[in-house]
Amino acid sequence: MTLRFNRTLLITAAVVLAVLLFAANNMRPAVLASVLLSGLTLGALYFLVTAGLSLIFGLMDVLNFAHGVIFALGAYIGLTLYQNPRTILNIAPLCMALVAGMSLSAFTAPLVMRESLTPNVRRIVVLVLLVFAFAVAALGFADFPLSKLLAQSATATGGAVATALAQEGDDVMLRRALILFGAGLLFSPLAPRRRSATARPARPLITTIALLVAAVLITLARTPLEAIILSLSTDLRFVLALIVGALAGALVGATMEFGLIRPLYSRPIYQILLTLGLVFVGDQFVKFVWGPSGYFMEIPSLFNGQGKECPSDNIIAWLGEHCASIMVMGRGFPSYRLFIIVLGFAMLLAIGLLLTRTRIGMIIRAGVQDAEMVEALGINVRRVFTAVFALGAGLAALGGVAAAPIIGVNPGIGQEFLLQGFIAVVIGGMGSLSGAALGALLVGLARAFGDNLVLSGIQLPWMEAAISASPAIARASTVLIMAIVLLLRPSGIFGKKD
Repeated sequence: MTLRFNRTLLITAAVVLAVLLFAANNMRPAVLASVLLSGLTLGALYFLVTAGLSLIFGLMDVLNFAHGVIFALGAYIGLTLYQNPRTILNIAPLCMALVAGMSLSAFTAPLVMRESLTPNVRRIVVLVLLVFAFAVAALGFADFPLSKLLAQSATATGGAVATALAQEGDDVMLRRALILFGAGLLFSPLAPRRRSATARPARPLITTIALLVAAVLITLARTPLEAIILSLSTDLRFVLALIVGALAGALVGATMEFGLIRPLYSRPIYQILLTLGLVFVGDQFVKFVWGPSGYFMEIPSLFNGQGKECPSDNIIAWLGEHCASIMVMGRGFPSYRLFIIVLGFAMLLAIGLLLTRTRIGMIIRAGVQDAEMVEALGINVRRVFTAVFALGAGLAALGGVAAAPIIGVNPGIGQEFLLQGFIAVVIGGMGSLSGAALGALLVGLARAFGDNLVLSGIQLPWMEAAISASPAIARASTVLIMAIVLLLRPSGIFGKKD
């Protein structure tokens, strides 16, 4: 078995090396270096998507087709915070109030969902609560000025619409928050109860009070908070956008697992249908909120020093000069793309340390091998499932924010990266972090070489002139690599057979 695994890995390495040697003989060194760095950039972005897909499938056997939607949501939320933070500051208090009400399930569920209720009566109670909860939530969000909050002024100077014209008064916002808190209370009896919450009733109460206090404080301080965020440098705002985008993606992922996927663990076909449905729902949600057109995110000033190029003999000069590009073998390469490469390697190292050097990582790895045994040891595996799903979704959202300054933000961005992410997962092997990294790297390099081939054309030694290549070659290259790997090793390079 070891020989077979090594054979697959050696054949893959030989194919990659042959392609690199062929490219080296037909490309100038500067072009080859630029293509390799571009491949590493794409590979780092693909890894942020692939790692989450691989972790989620490895632990829970869930193929999350909605992963691309989370990637796009992260990009849009990061962009919104970076350019127009008032939207986040107006929506966050309402969401906090809704979650605050739902956090009281330890108190409301025993009062409403009594064990003495018959199954038929219980179904009727659940239906009535859902109808009233959605009705109250709709009342809380009725006539919310989302279009004004997202609008950009058409004046010559540009900029966002004045805050006084875009957002509602404090009294109206507090009234909305109170209504949504009531909607959360109606939802709360339907939430699954944890034994720890029943044994420690003070914990959900503290959570509810903290969320309500935070919602009130943010509501009252929206305007000064917006001014503070916009007064920050583009670098600090970008870091804040990365953090908020990743946290928002993690929250969406945790909510998705807790409320939608958890009841369907024993029904894999339903899981696939559900996540496919969420793709269409998420796509329409993005278009409804931000519109069908695309946006461009400004590159932070640390990587955009007014077009300056760093000398090739001083690779770290951009730290002081904020160079927009770095000379690599006589050809400029955008320094922001180098940041993405570093970010990808940093996330690979952080996830690797998490899985191998921490207790939660040990539990995750044990859960992958035998979830029932971990549950028998008294560990709440469901909570671990939610945490892993949130981690995977957060990585995807982080990738969306990081990709926004170089590829823009549009409703289709998530599905393009999801497709390449699935190809990378299949190549590397489902459930393997090393496989996710290697698969993402191979797909990124294949796309980079394919794109260069499309731009420069195909010219073999016996040809007098290059012939044009179809753009489909770039995408076909990744599928070709996947086909070769699957022929040699159907479970992927680092995959394990069941």
